[in-house]
Amino acid sequence: MHTIDKLERKINALPIGKIVPFSYVDLKAVSKDTIRKYLHRLHERGMISIVKRGYFKKIEPFHEFLFVYGSLKKGFDNHRFLEKSTKRLGKASTVSKFGMFEDSFGNYPYLITKPISKIDGELYQINRKELLEEIDEFEGAPDYYQRKKIKVKTHHGVNIAYAYIRINADMPKDQKPLKVWQNNADYKVQKLNSFLEKLH
Repeated sequence: MHTIDKLERKINALPIGKIVPFSYVDLKAVSKDTIRKYLHRLHERGMISIVKRGYFKKIEPFHEFLFVYGSLKKGFDNHRFLEKSTKRLGKASTVSKFGMFEDSFGNYPYLITKPISKIDGELYQINRKELLEEIDEFEGAPDYYQRKKIKVKTHHGVNIAYAYIRINADMPKDQKPLKVWQNNADYKVQKLNSFLEKLH
């Protein structure tokens, strides 16, 4: 049996929420370093929560889907939020139609509930509740965006996923709605210049 499987078996025997030291999972012929690495991996997967140095607790399994269409996408500025405790499930698009627009400088997009087009993005499985709370804070939810469940389609089929939507935002009059958000550097410069031209 593989080390991580033995580790999982020992952890499964624990009651949820009971705090134990790393030494609880002492396995013969496995170094403390290796055990620590595996425990950190199980923390990322959402099986345990490392509560303080050298201690962890088993937690309730948490799996939610998140549809991202802006700076959280792979290769974009804020993707770092999704590098841990998530599983990327690939490209996805909304089943319903939305309007997608940007802030004045093109720094980030937002969805509004106007049926204009299906939106392209990516789907992630979130394995830790705290991560979703961190993203809420980053996105300014529930004041700026609201996190709502919508249907999204991947090549595996349809999933119910959270997405950040601006519920009461109006449609900007000077923008064409987007289907996919690109956000490359040239585009940003062009956007800034056109904004500055409007000021003169």
